Amino acid sequence: MKAVAIILAAGEARRMAHPKALILHEGDKSFLQSLASTFVKAGCQVLGVVGKDAEAIRKQHPGMDLRESEQWRDSQMASVKTGLDAALAEGAEVVVLHPVDMPALRTNTVKSMLKLMGDAEEMLRPEFEGAPGWPVMMSRGMAERLRAADGEQLEVVLKSLRVRRVPMKDPGVLVNINAPETYARLFGSAPQLAPPPAPPKRK
Repeated sequence: MKAVAIILAAGEARRMAHPKALILHEGDKSFLQSLASTFVKAGCQVLGVVGKDAEAIRKQHPGMDLRESEQWRDSQMASVKTGLDAALAEGAEVVVLHPVDMPALRTNTVKSMLKLMGDAEEMLRPEFEGAPGWPVMMSRGMAERLRAADGEQLEVVLKSLRVRRVPMKDPGVLVNINAPETYARLFGSAPQLAPPPAPPKRK
């Protein structure tokens, strides 16, 4: 069962002062690198959706599959649909949607959700202590329904679809690092950029 994870990283990130995809998470990894690693370890193919600062994000993440949302300014759903188009074209049987500013997600959570999906035609969303979190995971058919839905904000569109919430023992499904004060509380400093990638080794 081919699973494709879409990391949504097209927004403007006004409050953070830096593109969220480039902010340092753990070790020397950016938010985007950290999440990509999590999804790859869970057995997913990964693609990112970029918009503002696309060039800088590409430079920081050489080799990563990044798709540019030309309408990122128009609405969040415009970028979601860019990712869905790419994932469906890649032959995804399961599609996973996750925001780039939530890098605390655990690999085992993704694996557990993939097991729950099975062959069911449905959409799953994790919850922690009763609160809904991310990622949202869906069958190909549900991804096509989301792609065809009207609306500008993903949360609003999700409410119009049948989503099954599944309890997870992972607070990371709720941890949204979208403001400097949140970053400072978690990491003890103002938001900072991940170091640039190492240059390729000479042969």
